[in-house]
Amino acid sequence: MKIQKIAFILLVAVLCVSCSQQKPVKSIENLKKAITGETAANAKYTLFSKIAQNEGYPNISKLFAAAAAAEAVHIKNHNAALVKLGEKEYVAPVPEITPGTTAENLKAAIDGETYEYTTMYQEFAETAKAEKCAAAVTTFTWADDAEKKHAQLYTAALSSLTANGNDSGVSASWYLCPKCGNIYDNITNVQSCEFCATKSSSFQQF
Repeated sequence: MKIQKIAFILLVAVLCVSCSQQKPVKSIENLKKAITGETAANAKYTLFSKIAQNEGYPNISKLFAAAAAAEAVHIKNHNAALVKLGEKEYVAPVPEITPGTTAENLKAAIDGETYEYTTMYQEFAETAKAEKCAAAVTTFTWADDAEKKHAQLYTAALSSLTANGNDSGVSASWYLCPKCGNIYDNITNVQSCEFCATKSSSFQQF
């Protein structure tokens, strides 16, 4: 009888603890917002890549293709965090896109990436830390680091295009870290990703 009472008390205690653990509501909402933004970015960069190819900028086209794949990595990582929190994977709608020339598309990409790494992801990460949501902190931090790198690469590509009138000064090969979405234009002497430590032998080449 005593054993049954003890078992009952332990069961109640476990249930009380589980009931008192609230889901990180804001972080879940932010993960879905991030997926929405990354879905739009993936669609934009896929289209921008085709435009760059058609305009005779194959190297910039590859950069956009690698970046589009990077945004897909972020979507996967954000959804993995949602699943860990007991949520279903979130599929965001693809928005209509009004592209411009390759130079204009690079400027738009720089603006978008800059907002994400200077504002959006930093705010999302801080909220996730406050809610003690480690999975969200990790995916937001990786995305923040990667978007900053993307903005730098886009800026360099635009400068080269403006100066030369072509993309001969832009790398002809691009490398994507499949774990965090980091991009490299050269992996000589790169043993692993600077953000997530993934081995460079696993990088996807464009």
